[in-house]
Amino acid sequence: MKNIINKVLLISLLLLPALCFSQESTIKRSNNKVSLNGKAYYIHIVRKGETLFAIGNSYKIPVDSIKKDNLHISDELKINQYLKIRLCKSEKVKQSNSYLSHKVIKGDTPFNIARRYKVTINDIYKENTGSKLGIKLGEILKIPIEPTEITYKSDSINTDTANTGFIVHKTLKKETKYGIANKYSITVEDIEKYNPELTERQLNIGEYIKIPIKSKDILGNQDIHYHVVKKKETVYGITKMYSISKKEFYNSNSQTKKRELQIGELVMIPKTKLTDSIFSKKYIKDSLESIEVKIPVNNTIDTYIAMPCSEPVIDTVNTYKVAIFLPLYLNINDTLGKFIDKMIVDEDGIAVLKTMPRTGIIKDQIYGRSRMFLEFYEGALLALNDLKKQGMSFEIHVFDTQNDSTYTVKLLAKNNLHDFNLFIGPFYSEILNIVNDYAWEHQINIVSPLSLKNSFIEHNPYAFQVSPPFEVQMLHASEYLNKFDTKNYIVIHDGKNLNQEYIAVFKQQLYAQINDSNFNQVKYNEVQYYDTRDKVLKDVFSRGIENIVIVPSNNQAFVSDVMGKLNGYSYNYNITTFGQPRWITFDNIELESFHNTNTHIFSNSFIDYTKPEVVKFVYTYRKLYDYEPNKYSFHGYDITKYFCTALNKYGHEFRKCIHMNETSLLQTNFNFVPYTDQGGYQNTAIYILEYTKENKLIKAAQFP
Repeated sequence: MKNIINKVLLISLLLLPALCFSQESTIKRSNNKVSLNGKAYYIHIVRKGETLFAIGNSYKIPVDSIKKDNLHISDELKINQYLKIRLCKSEKVKQSNSYLSHKVIKGDTPFNIARRYKVTINDIYKENTGSKLGIKLGEILKIPIEPTEITYKSDSINTDTANTGFIVHKTLKKETKYGIANKYSITVEDIEKYNPELTERQLNIGEYIKIPIKSKDILGNQDIHYHVVKKKETVYGITKMYSISKKEFYNSNSQTKKRELQIGELVMIPKTKLTDSIFSKKYIKDSLESIEVKIPVNNTIDTYIAMPCSEPVIDTVNTYKVAIFLPLYLNINDTLGKFIDKMIVDEDGIAVLKTMPRTGIIKDQIYGRSRMFLEFYEGALLALNDLKKQGMSFEIHVFDTQNDSTYTVKLLAKNNLHDFNLFIGPFYSEILNIVNDYAWEHQINIVSPLSLKNSFIEHNPYAFQVSPPFEVQMLHASEYLNKFDTKNYIVIHDGKNLNQEYIAVFKQQLYAQINDSNFNQVKYNEVQYYDTRDKVLKDVFSRGIENIVIVPSNNQAFVSDVMGKLNGYSYNYNITTFGQPRWITFDNIELESFHNTNTHIFSNSFIDYTKPEVVKFVYTYRKLYDYEPNKYSFHGYDITKYFCTALNKYGHEFRKCIHMNETSLLQTNFNFVPYTDQGGYQNTAIYILEYTKENKLIKAAQFP
């Protein structure tokens, strides 16, 4: 018996390298997956107390396999050491190997390529890494032969007796299953099938039950459309999908006001010309053919698809309406410096504080929080003046939002803006969301000059995000960093959740760029700054190679502390630091720290003061306003010129031709791409600015 057991154990050990373990482990598994030379791997960072055996157990992979894929490791692992962990076969996702090749030509966009091959824009993005940041002339794209499809079983209509979905009924006093079934022309069995909890009990007053609806009932109603609620859909998303207001939705579906929508529930959509086009004849025809309908994603709403664009010609006939929303705080500026508080003695001999008009010469003052927006507006006026000289005509309205949401709601209600072509601003997120909803409802193009949040463009195809968001920065950063041959990545953070999200995205993009040939030359460490002693921090730096330090923070005090420390280390180590766009505005950090640590900053703007058009702008600005322009002045000029030019040359639907809009600008580079099939447009153009050790600030790279 003992020999048999030993023989079984020996066979098990011999077979071990070819098997994936089935045991579970307490090791925290990584979610970061990368593809290296066509093979899928997890990137695991070793934590305190972890062993090769435990890691192998957790990922269900043999230790020998881990060693084979990580030739640099020994049996004794080090904290923060990185490991490539091959995915078990059972984890791998099946992918189609059938592709067509498409060579990008002038005028191509992800939208019209997707339309041409009957796939979705997400298919293009998924199969061509980096295409979300823009495509280049001559680039070869992989086009999957089979389009991405979404299957909605409950969305389909088959025959007159088929159940296509359900509505929700709230039970009233004395109602019975039989009475409700009779009311809706269904059977008690139908009710119990959709509500299995009712098979063994009677109804309770006030409970919600599902009522199946027959397809003939839907097709017979000529005044409304029905929508079947899908997983994760909300009232907000449905109203955006069908271009209706929440008020219109609730007027048709009052029963949903005080509860959440249910998957499979039928909700009513009021009939309009727009909703008629969305519920196209093809959609109904396809739905009638099968209970399980496959609907290509890119057939939802045709207004999101790029149209053929003719050669741009300046329109000298039409006048376009543009509104600029700025927090000018005119209510404060109008009285600033014109009154003074004085202590006076009243009739009863009591000293009181009284506000009185200031006498004598009153010097004009500007409220500090409005200054940058006034400078933005001044730049915009110069752009409009240049466009006027070219024969373009615009009707400009400027609205002071006062950075007050209540005031802004009243402002929109008071002014009739539904026929405007373009909104520029607002700047602050709360006010932006209010105006964005108005713009979406009235199909008005809207530009966010500063927002970094993708939510602004998620569901509004008329929205443009000027500032490249964080994900775009990370994509470009990982591409740029991969040019260094030997690297030691050090992420220094303060442990806050926002920074953790930043780090996760950075790691994902970084490892996606690394190839097998230089993988083993890369070191990676994460350091929580306030929990680390100076010696421990210094130990993660290496001599003789480039130490690339990423500091994912906009906290001025934290960044100042870290940069002071790195400046001291820079005399003994080669350091390249990567920081955030806002660092440029920090006034308590010595520039010496930036230059000594070769600091790189992401920015969507760079001013070359040797360019003739920049020289001309500065001269005109000084002459007109009697002081120097700053980056907000340039920003106002570029945004106004770019979008007003596009509006004039391509008309109100210019968003569909935004890829053709080539406009000479002063400091900004624009490359707008669709964010999603049903969303707006995201700028993916970015500069990487470098503080060199020669005390210069240069443009180190430009993407795309």
